[in-house]
Amino acid sequence: MPRFIALFSLFWFQAPFLLPCHPATEPGPSPIPLELHVATTGKDSNLGSATLPFLTLERARDEIRSLKQRGTIPAGGVEVRIHPGRYTVRQSLRLDASDSGTATAPIRYRAAGAEAPTFSGGARLRGMKITTDPEILARLPEAARGKVWEASLEAAGVTRLIPFELGGFSSGRGFVTHPAMELYVDGSPMTLARWPNDEFVKTGDVPGPQTLTAWDKRPGSPEGRFRFEGDRPKAWINEPDAWLYGYWFWDWADSYEKIERIDLDAHEITLAKPWHNYGYRKAQRYFAINLLSELDAPGEWYLDRKRGCVLLMPHKDPGAADIELSVNPQPMLETDGTSHVRFQGILWECGASDGIRIRGGEGVALEGCTVRRMAGTGIEVRGGLNHVIRSCDIHTLGRGGIALAGGDRRTLTRGGHRVENCDIHHLSRIDHTYTPGVWVDGVGQVIRHNLIHDVASSALRVEGNEHLVELNEVHHVILESDDQGAVDMFGNPTYRGNVYRHNYWHHLGNYEGKGDASHTQRAGIRLDDAICGVVIQGNIFQRCSTGRSHFGGVQIHGGKENIVEGNLFIDTAAAVSFTPWGDKRWHDFVAQSLNAPAIDRQLYLLRYPALAKLAEDNDRNTIRGNVAVRCGALFLRAPQVTESRDNRELPQGTEFPEGPDGRLAWSMEQAAKFGLGSIPFADMGMMEDTWRVRQGTAWTLRTAATTAAGARNP
Repeated sequence: MPRFIALFSLFWFQAPFLLPCHPATEPGPSPIPLELHVATTGKDSNLGSATLPFLTLERARDEIRSLKQRGTIPAGGVEVRIHPGRYTVRQSLRLDASDSGTATAPIRYRAAGAEAPTFSGGARLRGMKITTDPEILARLPEAARGKVWEASLEAAGVTRLIPFELGGFSSGRGFVTHPAMELYVDGSPMTLARWPNDEFVKTGDVPGPQTLTAWDKRPGSPEGRFRFEGDRPKAWINEPDAWLYGYWFWDWADSYEKIERIDLDAHEITLAKPWHNYGYRKAQRYFAINLLSELDAPGEWYLDRKRGCVLLMPHKDPGAADIELSVNPQPMLETDGTSHVRFQGILWECGASDGIRIRGGEGVALEGCTVRRMAGTGIEVRGGLNHVIRSCDIHTLGRGGIALAGGDRRTLTRGGHRVENCDIHHLSRIDHTYTPGVWVDGVGQVIRHNLIHDVASSALRVEGNEHLVELNEVHHVILESDDQGAVDMFGNPTYRGNVYRHNYWHHLGNYEGKGDASHTQRAGIRLDDAICGVVIQGNIFQRCSTGRSHFGGVQIHGGKENIVEGNLFIDTAAAVSFTPWGDKRWHDFVAQSLNAPAIDRQLYLLRYPALAKLAEDNDRNTIRGNVAVRCGALFLRAPQVTESRDNRELPQGTEFPEGPDGRLAWSMEQAAKFGLGSIPFADMGMMEDTWRVRQGTAWTLRTAATTAAGARNP
């Protein structure tokens, strides 16, 4: 079903992406760089030395610009050493082409001590007290009175408030980051006051014209009006800025909608324009948000803009807690055309927008860094070449973890960006769908050795050509939306040469089979609407589709020439599921694919000879050498043209137990017995390197101070 709104339009596969990412020989020692120092005790009028440090990164940046203009940058480049402490951020640190280093003399911004320097876009709230304001008490639920605390924004130095306006995948306001203020207590995000507190309710009748139809035959209306049951909205009549969040037509298309009017007599809610792009229909999920009248549970909060205060029902005495409100509406760091700059061992947090944006340039690296507690996406890379995000912790975000696009699809030029050894988790807090751990676009990116978990959306959204996804571990993703995969690809038969190998996908979606039985379409890897030529090799799919599932560990919707080979499927409802299209639908869909302006027809036919017969052999895929252990079925809805060879189904009682943490208790002997001895289970997920170390069962980042020598020659 058509649905994707492309974020990027950038996009060759060559065998080089299979080569090691480091040179075969170790380089010699690098020349010593010039040092500049930044400290919370510094002054921007200082010299920038260890004893007289600067106060801000902007001052260090400007000093480097001056040194370059004078021609006094040494052969080793420049190293800005950032000493521990908390640095307040109220505007982006912006770098452009003039701030670039070179491949042999890079510019480094790195932590100087044993503790990561923290750049915060938040304001600390102190002096909270139980609210006694009669107007606030009158609007609070009776049970909450005497339990809600307040803090003055003026006392915290907060003078500018970000308007409350959110979007979502199918919002008429656009699928982009909408800056939003959030409240954190001891590092945990609080919940903006909502109803119901933990679940959804369903829309009633939709009275507008029933002019929207869909494959499931349930009609809908383009008008933002629906009826409700009960009298709960009566309490919302005087709310100045009440919003609803929901899946208004499809269970994968969410948006926030502002309430314009509540008609209590007709039991009808009218939403403010612009309306949801797909329309509205009966029995769809939603909840209400940003309502002081619903502040009734520990951990809920509300921003009273009229009175200039934050209201919180705390879990514990707020006097003993670190309470922070995100107030910076800009990214913490932006580079535009910048090359050969590295950021090492730095922590950015508590921003009201995206964390870091990288545009163009070459060889920008984030290593051993942390990006957390942002309202938007953690890191966005658009364009440029060979940017690297390595061994970073990226978590607690309102949208996705990393958005990564580079290269050119028309010329099949590779972007060469890499995301390696990162821990990416607890995402999609504000926009719940199509905000994955990593969004990949363009040509020739590599996603390797990452751990992605606890995401309402997918782990990966993959667009474009010749991307390599290998040796990652993914669990507890696609937790809310339906008709999704831990990997989601969609809608373009010229996306070719993408490889998924040796990844561990486990405990995905509603793997326990709880709650709404309609949520049955969640896969490990989902090739949606005519995706072709994908190789899925040597992966493990454990508890990826369970119960009343319409999807298998791998779901193929209409595509052809995909190869699913040598994978282990264990404790899933089915190994591979299909949704065949048939001749007419296929021919109609692909008729103009090779004439799309985003590609060069002749170049694509030369690079991918199979495209010459794109209209032939639809629904033909190769499934071979796979093992299904304790699965409900090997195939669901497999078309007759499926090429199935050497696949084995093993019954209940077959050894391959789970460990205490639910992960497979892997046995090389058992794997070899099943013909799966080439699967490198021990190498899947994160690994120790210059920046990351394993301590027991936990992974932690090393401090920049202990990695300085290795960091100069990674």
